[in-house]
Amino acid sequence: DIKVSKYLEENEVNIKNYNEIYDYVRNFKNKKILINPNRVNYQIYLEIENSNNIIKFDDDPTLLLKAVKNEQEIKNIKEAHIKDGLAVFRFMRYLKKNYEKKVDLSELGLSNTIYDYRSKTEGFIDISFDTICAYNEHAAMMHYNATADSSSKIDGPGVLLIDSGGHYFEGTTDITRTYSLGKVSDKIKTHYTTVLKSVINLAMVTFLKGCTGYSLDILARAPIWNLLIDYKCGTGHGVGNLLAVHEGPNSFRWQIDPKNIESRILVPGMITTDEPGIYLEGKYGIRIENEMLCVEKETNTFGTFYGFETITYAPIDLEPVKVTMLTKEEKEWLNNYHKVVYDNLSPYLDEEELKDLAKYTKKI
Repeated sequence: DIKVSKYLEENEVNIKNYNEIYDYVRNFKNKKILINPNRVNYQIYLEIENSNNIIKFDDDPTLLLKAVKNEQEIKNIKEAHIKDGLAVFRFMRYLKKNYEKKVDLSELGLSNTIYDYRSKTEGFIDISFDTICAYNEHAAMMHYNATADSSSKIDGPGVLLIDSGGHYFEGTTDITRTYSLGKVSDKIKTHYTTVLKSVINLAMVTFLKGCTGYSLDILARAPIWNLLIDYKCGTGHGVGNLLAVHEGPNSFRWQIDPKNIESRILVPGMITTDEPGIYLEGKYGIRIENEMLCVEKETNTFGTFYGFETITYAPIDLEPVKVTMLTKEEKEWLNNYHKVVYDNLSPYLDEEELKDLAKYTKKI
């Protein structure tokens, strides 16, 4: 039954000639067959139903097996994030230095630059999705993709949002950083720091076993909602291991959809992104994204408690941070995070790179 379900789900997406699928399923007679109604089209369903099969509607049982990474997968994925963090740090260094030198930069050119840094990494296979490299008003478009016609020059002060990732032999990454360039406004700094607070709030949480992403999403949205602003998407999604970069059933979102499979209980081994943002149409967009591993913290008389370990290792731009907006705990989290970034990346850097990494990860 699992084999049949897996075949149908994979081939619904990948195969161009549906007749091959129909011929395949017409051979099913008097069988018990599991169907995910959100994934299988109606024609396939009819072919199976018309052959006296017993149908059960449910999710694909392989989803949870993929979502909960084992010890070796987790070890490998962390290695992939170190490799990816090096590429993102070198991109940040390239961007900051060349902007200061007034070198001609563009969204499309910078998309190619971060690709080049990743492609030089041992074990790199391909990018995990099309890079979103967006400057100022383009960054307000969540899924903007720079083309030869649309690419903006990086000209004047503003913010550059870059959402990117890589497939490596060790695993898959997904990271977003927003960089301030030049002297940005106080409003941009306020919004940037608010997004940072949102990221940290979710990353610091301790929660009881049994919670879903619906239980925790408010932690990321609260600082942004307090500004009477909202982002019209989920806060995070599961990440595949050399599969789809967006993968259920784990996610963070506040709107409950009974048909959405991404509402499962969070368990150790799941990797989920933490990526709140602020998007002001026609002005700018700000997003910071890390991946987090669900881990067990403690079991006591009150139950089993879980938390998250951040496994993305790249500097968060400190230039636009309004330190006075951060609580003591938030500053401690950011300083501890940057120490982890420094410790993971520094063994692979030369002397000049180390100076910049120390600058980008300094304590606040």
